[in-house]
This record gives sequence, C-alpha cells and structure tokens, in this order.
Amino acid sequence: MSLFQRCLSRLALCLPLLFAAGASHATLIGQWTFQGPNVLADSTGNFGALELRGNASIANGKLTVDGNGTTELGWARTTGYTGAAITSKTLVVWGELTGLSAAATAGSFMTIDKVNSDNFDGIIYGENQANTWMNGSSNGWRNQTFNPGYTESATGNLIQMAITYQDFGNGTLQITGYRNGQSIGSYLSGNAATWTANDTEILFGIRHANSSANGPGGLDAVISEARIYNTALTQAEIQALHMVPEPGTLAVFGLGLGMLAVARKRRASKR
Repeated sequence: MSLFQRCLSRLALCLPLLFAAGASHATLIGQWTFQGPNVLADSTGNFGALELRGNASIANGKLTVDGNGTTELGWARTTGYTGAAITSKTLVVWGELTGLSAAATAGSFMTIDKVNSDNFDGIIYGENQANTWMNGSSNGWRNQTFNPGYTESATGNLIQMAITYQDFGNGTLQITGYRNGQSIGSYLSGNAATWTANDTEILFGIRHANSSANGPGGLDAVISEARIYNTALTQAEIQALHMVPEPGTLAVFGLGLGMLAVARKRRASKR
C-alpha cells in the first residue's frame, strides 16, 4: 500500500469521529457517513451493519431512499444496538430532498424505533402537512405541530435537520426542531419513552417498522450523514456540528497529508 493510500485509509477511519468531536463527542452513540472501508457501518460501533431494503442504494458517500406516495420503495435499517439506554436524545441528518410531498410523503429522514414493540420518534416529512417537518411518534403520543415550522419548496438543497428530546425525568419531554441550526419550534410533551440495548433500531426512509421490518411512509431523499446523541444538544452545539467531508474532499485531504509526509521524509533523509 502506498503512502498516499495509507494516509487516505487512516483519514476514512478517523475523520467521522473527528468531525463529531467537541462538547458533544462523548454523547455520540450512532453515526452513519456511508463512506470509508465499510459504507454500512456505524462509526461508533454501537449498532450493527446497515441493511438496504427495496431499491435503496449507497454511492459516493450518500444513501438514497425512495418512495411513492406513502409507500416505501427504498429504505434502510440497522439493529443490534449495544449501548446505554436512550431517553434524552438528538437526531441529526444532513441530506437533500429529491422529491416533495406530491411524490413521496410521511417518510422519515431518520427514526429511532423499538424492535419488539411499536414505539418510535423520527424526523418525519409531510405526514400531517405537505412539505413540512415534524416529530412523528407511535399513535401520535409525542406529536405536535412545530410553530412556526418550516415548509420545503425546492429539491436538491443540502440541509441539516435535527430534533432534540430533553427528558425531565417525570415522563415529560421538551421537543425542539431545527433546520440548518435555526429553531422551527418547540413544545412540551408527555409519554417519554426509553430505548434499550437489543431493542432499538434506526430507520432511514420509512416512518417506522413493523414486525416484518417493512413500514409505512415514503421519502425521496439522498442522505449524506446521520447521527444520534444520547443527550438533547443545545442550539449552539447543533450549529457547531459539521458533516464529515464527502469522498472527493477526503481524497484531497489524503493527498495533502501524503505530500506532507513525503516532504518530511525527504527533509529527514537530508539531515
């Protein structure tokens, strides 16, 4: 393996956690960058390999999910969670819509669900109002309309969506939505839920999963990165998050490091 290839390989392994570092690094419990040596892997190692369903695909560091109306056509799922119990949490996704609600609706950028029962929260698109974002949950237990909310009107724009869930320890949650770091609304909700090891799954594309690992909701989107934290991040922490560079940018970083290493080696040989 060449020096350049070694540098690039090390970057692919280390950059996901590097770009997730900071005040919230210790609370990162799931991260999917869809790139590196294993595009199906969670960078933190807490979840099992991602399963692609239907016509879902990964290429160039991006996961493509697909729907038709409220029917899923392509989606992804990962189970096998081995980390600590999750109550307070933050879901974060960077991605692009490739279709508005008229094409596919009521699907999810990212959902946390239980494997053995119906209990989920997710960044849901267009379920109750066309082209708008909401927190979706089982039986509407934690659903309210974000105010002022946000209505999408175009496709192909890279956006960051995040929802935080602050547990107050008495069954009450503060649920806050963010688009590109700006709040789109916040509300109090009852019915706080907890997800535990071996009974937690993460879904992309579908709203939630049933016993056969299929589920309702469609979403036309390309997802560049997704994360889950086991705390409710502040707005400042969300604004400070940066997506891991895409493979093309990663190659440039690797070339730069490779050239630096060669230069250092040459200088050392002249001493």
